[in-house]
Amino acid sequence: MKIKKQVNMTFLFNPLFLTAILVTFLINGQQKKAIANPKANFNNSIIEDLTKIEKNDSKIEILEKALEVANSLKDVQAQQELLIKIAQKYAELGKQKKAIKILNQSLETIKSLEDLDQKTELMLAVSQAYENLGKRKIAKKILEETIILVNGLEDELIKAQRLTEIALRQPKKLADTLLTESQKLIAKASEPVPLFPFQPTSLDGNISFYGNIDSALNSTNEWGINLALEQTWQYDEFAFRGLFTNNFDSARVMDRDQTKIDLTGEYRHHFDETWKFFTYNTFLRDQENNINYDLNLIAGPGINIFRKSPNHRLDMGLGLGVRYEDSLGKPDDTNFPTINYLISYRDLFFERLNYRQLFIYSLPVEDTVDSRILAISELSWPLFENWSLTGRLQYIYLGVPPDNKPTSEINFSTGLTYDF
Repeated sequence: MKIKKQVNMTFLFNPLFLTAILVTFLINGQQKKAIANPKANFNNSIIEDLTKIEKNDSKIEILEKALEVANSLKDVQAQQELLIKIAQKYAELGKQKKAIKILNQSLETIKSLEDLDQKTELMLAVSQAYENLGKRKIAKKILEETIILVNGLEDELIKAQRLTEIALRQPKKLADTLLTESQKLIAKASEPVPLFPFQPTSLDGNISFYGNIDSALNSTNEWGINLALEQTWQYDEFAFRGLFTNNFDSARVMDRDQTKIDLTGEYRHHFDETWKFFTYNTFLRDQENNINYDLNLIAGPGINIFRKSPNHRLDMGLGLGVRYEDSLGKPDDTNFPTINYLISYRDLFFERLNYRQLFIYSLPVEDTVDSRILAISELSWPLFENWSLTGRLQYIYLGVPPDNKPTSEINFSTGLTYDF
C-alpha cells in the first residue's frame, strides 16, 4: 500500500488571508489580478501601496510648509495666488475638504479688497479653482459677482481683458455678448487721447541734489537743492521751482557761507488748444551777487505753438510786469511797466532723455538799458527707477548789474534727480 505525500496548502484558503489580499488589490484597481493570482501579486502590491503613502505624506508635508509661507506674505495678491495653487495641489492628493477650506478663506479675503483690478483678477482665479474641484454652483456665483465688479473698472483695456476671460467660461450666447463688449472697449481705448482738454494729473515733482568741493590753498565748496512741482487740470496748469544753494569760500574774510534762494511760480489758464492766459512770478535773494531782493510779477496772453504731448510742446507768451530790486548799487529800484517775452520748449529724445529750454527777455519801458535775459537748458538722463542724472546750463544777462559784477554770467551744474 502506497502512501501519497501531501503538502499542507490549507493556509491559502484561510478566509482572513484571502480577504487581505483581495482588499489590497481592490485599492489599486486590480480586482481581476487579485482573483486570478492572489499569491504572486501580494508582496509587490503591499510595497507599492506603502510607497504611494510615503510619497503622499511627503507632498502633504511640503504643502503644509508652503501654506505657512503663503500666510506670512505681506503682498495680498501674491499671497492669494499662492493659496489658490496650494488648494489645487491638496485636491490632487485627494484632500478635497482641506482644499475647499483654503479656497473659502481665500475668497473671504479677496472680497474684502478695495482695488478692483486686483480683486477681479483674483476672483476669476478662485472661481476657476472651485470649478476644477467640481463646485460649479459656487464657481458660477463668483463669476456673476465678478461681472458686476468688472463694470466698475476704469481702465478699458483691463476691463476688456476680464470680460474676455469670463466669456471663455460661458455658454455661446453670453460669451458672444461679452466678447462684443470687449472688442468695443479695445477699439475705444485705441483711439488717440485728445490733447485738450488736458488729462488731469496729480501733483508730480522731483528734487535734485548737486555739489562740488575744491581744496588747494583755499577751500571752496558749493551745494544745492532744486525742488520742482507740477500739476495739471482740464484747463489749468501750475508749475513751481525752488532752488537753494550754499557757497563756501575760506578765502573770504566775511560771509564765508553765502546762500542763494531762487523761487519761480507759473500759472496757465487755457481757453482752447492755442490760446492761454499766464502769470509768471519770481523771487531771488543772492548774497554772492549782493542782491537782497529781486521780484518780478508778469501776466499776459500766451500761445501754444504746438503740443504733441505733455513732454513735447512749444509755448510762447508776451506779458506786462513789474520788477522790484534791492541790491548793492540799485537800492529800492522799481521798474513798471516791463515788457516780457517768454518761450519754453520741452522734448523727449530717444524716448528717454528729457529736455527743457526756457528763454525770458525783460525790457523796462522807462529804462531800456536795464534789460535782462535768462536762458536755461536742462537735460535729464534716466539711470534707474525714479533716479536720473541732470545737467543744467544757465545764462544770465543784466543790462545794469549790481556793483562789481559782470553783465553776463554762465553757470553749469550737474546732479542727481529723484522723481516722486
